[in-house]
Amino acid sequence: MQNFRRFMLAAAICAFAASPTQASGFDAGFSDSLARVRPAVVGISSTANRILTNELLDDANVRKILGLPDGVLLVQSGATVTGSGVIIDSVHGYIVTNSHVIADADDIAVTLKDGRVLQAEIVGSDAPTDLAVIKIGAPGLIALDWGRSSDLKVGDFVAAVGSPLGLEQTATFGIVSGLGRSGLGIDEYEDYIQTDAALNPGNSGGALVNAKGELLGVIRGVPPPNEGAQGIGFVIPSELASKIVRALVKDGEVRRGWLGVSVTLSQAGVGASQDLVVDRLVCNSAAERQGVKLGDAVTALNGYAVSTEAAFKNAVSLLAPGARVILDIRRGGRVQRLELKLADPGSVQSAPVHHALGAVILALPVSSLSRACTPNGPIFLEVPSDSIAYAAGLRTGDYLTSINGEPAISAAQIQDLLDASDGKISLDILRAGTAYRIEAD
Repeated sequence: MQNFRRFMLAAAICAFAASPTQASGFDAGFSDSLARVRPAVVGISSTANRILTNELLDDANVRKILGLPDGVLLVQSGATVTGSGVIIDSVHGYIVTNSHVIADADDIAVTLKDGRVLQAEIVGSDAPTDLAVIKIGAPGLIALDWGRSSDLKVGDFVAAVGSPLGLEQTATFGIVSGLGRSGLGIDEYEDYIQTDAALNPGNSGGALVNAKGELLGVIRGVPPPNEGAQGIGFVIPSELASKIVRALVKDGEVRRGWLGVSVTLSQAGVGASQDLVVDRLVCNSAAERQGVKLGDAVTALNGYAVSTEAAFKNAVSLLAPGARVILDIRRGGRVQRLELKLADPGSVQSAPVHHALGAVILALPVSSLSRACTPNGPIFLEVPSDSIAYAAGLRTGDYLTSINGEPAISAAQIQDLLDASDGKISLDILRAGTAYRIEAD
């Protein structure tokens, strides 16, 4: 027994002596990767200036006291927002960050690891995902490569790098605590990686990386402090962020197609599997016009299974106007495949359309469309009693659904259909829930 104790004591002394100088392969891997990652993570400071609009500035005496000549506005420096960013293109100087870090900024300063402070310009911003791209011009930049966030598993080790509380290139360590987090009400499109790596104010826009130094996501932040959460942080996954970034670099914005449908998880009965069921279908939308019906169970989008409401919403949000999608649905026990073309929500304008019929038509914006497939869309704002339209049977408040058999969903389309009509015009309308067809010359 005494010999065993001597052996254990000797082993402990050897282990203690070796620990300061011998890092494990895991520790060495992460420290080496962080040495490559940190130069690619920058600190960002943005300031939004504002013009004072106090009516006293219009007073000549006040201007004289302040030393302001006529016609000169007084500009006051606004609050400064600090955050982080990640260089993703060393040649062009592109940096990904959060939209809220540079929102309304008049001045953006980027601090590199080597101490250089550079002015940046905004390339594009997408508030619904809280992502933005800014650009700097400087030699010797180091960029990170995108990693595959879809390969992550709960329990994987990750590191967060950013500038919390103004402390540049700070690294914290943790695991992946959860995947596909949504429904938090933080952003319009949510699909967060959850991590317990310590995140603090200023980490927003920073990098979540693996031991290879690959960018797995852009740090979004932590829950509001009044929720008392600890060890909970959220990150925008790389496979969503990279697509948004490509669109921002290309067009300066993200143009999203409009399907006009949303889904919810529904269970048919006890023991039955849950289905994504169409619960909202906008009348005259791309989905409704091309065969989707309320109650359809969605099984796949473009050949990929979708299992959550957020997954469906996010997948559609990455499709541009005019994109063609394949929707696999189950209806009444039968599986069907629908080919749909997404509409352009920007084409639905609120500008009124005037026509020789004497009626004024307003195409309602997409944001005003109602929850279900009920009367909405183009509405007759005014039908004067002495107009041809009134004599034909149209009334103020009628909803226009088609012109000569063609769907009417935008101001531009309505104008084109009316201009193209030769002679008699056939108008399909909805009034108090009843459909009518009205012929007018």
